[in-house]
Amino acid sequence: MAVKKLNETTYEVSVVREGEELKHLKEHVLVHFKDAKVDGFRPGHVPAKVIENKFKKEIEGEILNHIISDEYRKAVAENELKPIADIKLEKYEHNDDKVEIVFTIPVLPTFELGQYKGVEAEKENVEVTDETVNEEIERLKESATKLKEIAEDEEAKNDDVVNINFEGFIDGEAFNGGKAEGYDLTLGSHSFIDTFEDQIAGHKKGDEFDVNVTFPENYGAANLSGKPALFKVKVNSIKRKEEAELNDDLAKELGFDSVEDMKNKTRENIIKREETRAENEFKNKVVEAVVNATEVEVPEALVQREIDYQINRFAQQLQMQGMKLEQYFQMTGQTLETMRESSKENAEKAVKTELVLAEIAKAEEIKATDEEVSKEIEKLAAMYGLEKDALIADVRKNGNYERFIDETNYRLVNQKTIDLLVNEAKVK
Repeated sequence: MAVKKLNETTYEVSVVREGEELKHLKEHVLVHFKDAKVDGFRPGHVPAKVIENKFKKEIEGEILNHIISDEYRKAVAENELKPIADIKLEKYEHNDDKVEIVFTIPVLPTFELGQYKGVEAEKENVEVTDETVNEEIERLKESATKLKEIAEDEEAKNDDVVNINFEGFIDGEAFNGGKAEGYDLTLGSHSFIDTFEDQIAGHKKGDEFDVNVTFPENYGAANLSGKPALFKVKVNSIKRKEEAELNDDLAKELGFDSVEDMKNKTRENIIKREETRAENEFKNKVVEAVVNATEVEVPEALVQREIDYQINRFAQQLQMQGMKLEQYFQMTGQTLETMRESSKENAEKAVKTELVLAEIAKAEEIKATDEEVSKEIEKLAAMYGLEKDALIADVRKNGNYERFIDETNYRLVNQKTIDLLVNEAKVK
């Protein structure tokens, strides 16, 4: 066996088995096939040559697995490697007398840390003006705005919420998905095609009328794209926003004691929010500076794994919105390949950050205590509305306990490491 370091993330292992060594290995493998069923022979009495001919591919596969398994363990142990993914078979040549194998092992890179204590980063000085507070107060007022039905002789206008029944026709024929009753439509929202909303403006409650529109050329349903349509519409009700007045009653409705209390607490909330944002931005800048100060070759295997993780997480978010990844690709014109390519840069940054933080934690001997892990599990359980023991029981039931503890430990160590960097950092 010969082991060669190709680069910081890949080792190559070359193996040759021949002569008596290969012969003994074949004999060892053939033992597993001695009871194989072969027509014309009793189990256990099949000649070796017959077995070799009938199960040639299976025997070759067993020999390959034996050699790779043995040499892989030796290469890892003797060279103190840290494998991070499955091996890749680069070469496999064989005949009755000789087997040549070359495979590569993806490993964690070794690297020297750059400066990670005392790095400099900019930190925003938070200032909250009266204007910012007033804008937030306006948003709170907007949230308290109520919809009130207008008089029957009043006409609908932009920003009104109009409740309608409608049915669509193309060439006099109703089409699927073109009918609804009791639908609330905000005029001016541009949620309906063409001038649909414009043609409702000016009508009153109880009006029944026709709306003529044309579906856009790139409309999602091919059978409707570019076609003119007529909608029969009836207005059931019209509601208009009734702007809330800023007074103590409104303040109490929103959970404050008075307008003055509302303004003071709103200012406090904004300050807390902005200080948290500024602190998080500073933290991110510190970590980025530390990571940039270290040169490390990022393993492609870990990058691809991170891309898988990012895409799976995105697919789960889509699923929560009732959409599948395939539907998203159809709507956006993307493909899985283009998504993987566009995700690569962020994935490389994420992997490098993870490697550098892990190396710093090792250098600083940062660990999470059993008590800290226990408290973190309690917090997680509370988030899910569970008792700690119930969460652990659920994780054990799914067979994920060891992984769950490892991930919890990793998060704590990671956060402690970042806290160290931030505490040691200097504000520009």
